[in-house]
Amino acid sequence: MNRLTKVASASGIALGLILGTGITAAHAEEAPGSAEAVFDEFVDTLKVDAKTDAALSERFDDLPPAEQERVADAIEENPLSVMEFDAGAPTLTSGTGTTAQPALARNIASSITTAAHLNVATTKLGSARNAASRLHIQAAAAAPRYTATYPVNASLFGITTGTFNLRYVFEATSTNVTRNLECTGWFTGAAGVWNISTSQSNYVSGGQGACTVKYNMSLAFKGSFFSTNKQQQLVYTGTRLISASLKNI
Repeated sequence: MNRLTKVASASGIALGLILGTGITAAHAEEAPGSAEAVFDEFVDTLKVDAKTDAALSERFDDLPPAEQERVADAIEENPLSVMEFDAGAPTLTSGTGTTAQPALARNIASSITTAAHLNVATTKLGSARNAASRLHIQAAAAAPRYTATYPVNASLFGITTGTFNLRYVFEATSTNVTRNLECTGWFTGAAGVWNISTSQSNYVSGGQGACTVKYNMSLAFKGSFFSTNKQQQLVYTGTRLISASLKNI
């Protein structure tokens, strides 16, 4: 594909590839160019690395002419509409870095509780200090720490250009989340994202814990201004995943 001189600024269209739908726009539309020129401009302003740039151009070149025109038309009408979002299953690991097992909390609680009782029996100390210590050990055993990670890739033609990342750290038994420790979200990828902010919220209620991250994004493309808001969320009951989502809000 011939790389044409582009008229868009470096901070313009770049966001388009990663934001999805749900936008607002202002200013007049620019006259469309050839399908190749439109796509070249789109990829150039993403500022992806050379390998990704070449892969995207190759995929576009392999499309039939009619499909190339369709993609170019979609980009010119709404550059955010051409993206796909690929989410796998979240990963949940224990505080030791091992994959969480449903019976893990029960096994730890049982072994530590047994050890605590044996210690009291052998030392013959029934003092308040030992009782309190035993209760503390049991409480810690009943709520080990877990870390859930949830990446959602933004891609074009199956090629990743950016990723929404969520990390949720909490304490839980196999059946109940007992305390939230961290809820963090961030976006990595296309350098053309020139304005993106995040806000986080979380809760624990009735044994269920949730981590929610909102992304507020904006971009300028060919004299038009676009904005979109997305919400990424994980919900667990104990170590059981209830829901994982990324949606427009």
